[in-house]
Amino acid sequence: SYLMQLLFLLFARFTRAVRNAWRRLVRRRIDWVRLSVSGALPEIADAPSWWQRRFAGASVPLSLLGLRRRLQRLADDPQVHGVLLTITDLSAGWATIEGLHEALRSFRAGGKAVVAYLPAADTRAYLAACGADAIVMPPTAFLNLTGVRVEATFLGDALRLAGLDAEVIAVSPYKSGGASLARGAITPEAREQLERLVERRFAAVVESVAAARGLTPEAVRELIDRAPLLATAAEAAGLLDGALYEDELDAFLARRSGLEPSALKLVNWRRADRALPLPPIRRERRYVGVVRVEGAIAGGPSRRSPLPLPLIGGSQAGSDTIIQALRQAERDRRVAAVVLHIDSPGGDAFASDLIWREALRLNRAKPLVVSMGDTAASGGYYIAAPARAIVARPSTLTGSIGVYTVRPNAARLLERAEVGVATIARGANSGLYSAARPLDEGERAALRRTVFEIYESFKARVREGRRLSDEQLEPVAGGRVWTGAEAQALGLVDDLGGFPGAVARARALAELPPDPRAPILLLRGGGRIPAPPRPFPVEPAPAPAGALPALLEEALRPRVLAALPWLVRE
Repeated sequence: SYLMQLLFLLFARFTRAVRNAWRRLVRRRIDWVRLSVSGALPEIADAPSWWQRRFAGASVPLSLLGLRRRLQRLADDPQVHGVLLTITDLSAGWATIEGLHEALRSFRAGGKAVVAYLPAADTRAYLAACGADAIVMPPTAFLNLTGVRVEATFLGDALRLAGLDAEVIAVSPYKSGGASLARGAITPEAREQLERLVERRFAAVVESVAAARGLTPEAVRELIDRAPLLATAAEAAGLLDGALYEDELDAFLARRSGLEPSALKLVNWRRADRALPLPPIRRERRYVGVVRVEGAIAGGPSRRSPLPLPLIGGSQAGSDTIIQALRQAERDRRVAAVVLHIDSPGGDAFASDLIWREALRLNRAKPLVVSMGDTAASGGYYIAAPARAIVARPSTLTGSIGVYTVRPNAARLLERAEVGVATIARGANSGLYSAARPLDEGERAALRRTVFEIYESFKARVREGRRLSDEQLEPVAGGRVWTGAEAQALGLVDDLGGFPGAVARARALAELPPDPRAPILLLRGGGRIPAPPRPFPVEPAPAPAGALPALLEEALRPRVLAALPWLVRE
């Protein structure tokens, strides 16, 4: 078997060498390559299914990992002058934009250039473009660099008009997730947190723009207050390097390259991909494995819901799928260390605890490093606690150590609809999870006890994993949300960096040589037969040489949540 693998590898390498030799022989010159960035720009993107590729023409959406690999290939080619980066409809989070800047800085450090073209731009798109050498917009476009705004939605009064009430039990006023359903206005504690986070985010925007454009922070603030700015006015103010239509870009790029516009060779990525030398085929004996936790944490398999509802809408990180992926990583002898990439606001506390247990056991066998994306808060921080190292970006939202539960009460709605409810029960708390009537005092006390018992377990996990005392943990817990930079200062995070930094940290812990281009193993948790857990290691080992009714039922089910406090539109 090993001999067959070796022969196959040698054949594959020979074939690739022949293909690269042919590409070098017949290839025409490439000066600039056009890359397009849009959408959420996840760290790692899932490939579409075979039927989506075959019948809908779908392709793998661009991810940060994919963008870095494209830039690496372009950086290796001495003929390529640079990249024309077209940014449209960008919905990426702030931490993701920091990752984009990191990739562009690495590309530019090799002597290449990046020009960003913005057909239209809001604050988010312009901030992404600040990672380029030059920024260009059409003359009649407006630069909507209008600042940072957060809108938190509160539905309590609206629900009461319909006859619905929601009773919330939370460990602290700062754990205000249920307030969006129980109140009609923001709480003082939630406002305090949002004011602090928005101020820090706005300061980061000002700092990034000032550094990229060579302006003072005061000048940037004044320009933000004047926005929207016509592209010609933005160019005059120093925010743009050109107010040009798309057909004028060739001449602009030619001037920056010292070429004649008629001689410039600007191609799209698909054409460049067919011309650039292919990267060498590598076979490693030991890899860093990657497990992703993206979306709200829930029980069962990972899935995607079409409903635009908090915690049950969009992508859901199912505990069953993540647990199986962690067990695959534990069993696979090729996996020397694991990066757990978390981009999640949390969710179900019980599902989070099940994932925490698997992460803890895996970390006893192999080094586990957490990479935080835009958000890794509440349940997302819960599952990060046992890692040997946690790496976040400065703009990551994390912390929110706390839990809450929302118990709906539809008694007035049922009465208004003239719906009769007959109840026959045994047990003092048998109606604890019934939405047909309000809680009585005994049930409220029982629910409160449950919430605080789970909260104490949450804090115990963090104290053990982060080696924090009660005195250190209490001021930062209670549902308080922190940026990655704040979390590092508070001891909740070890390093500020991105996914590449987390992989490098994992390689170092596994005693693998530094190699930023080493391949990784993506573990998805699939398989028809679930893998049972192995016995829990006693001591840490040294580093080794559908349906709509079901969705609505899930939304109304009372449960204890370790989730980010707000329903926020930013």
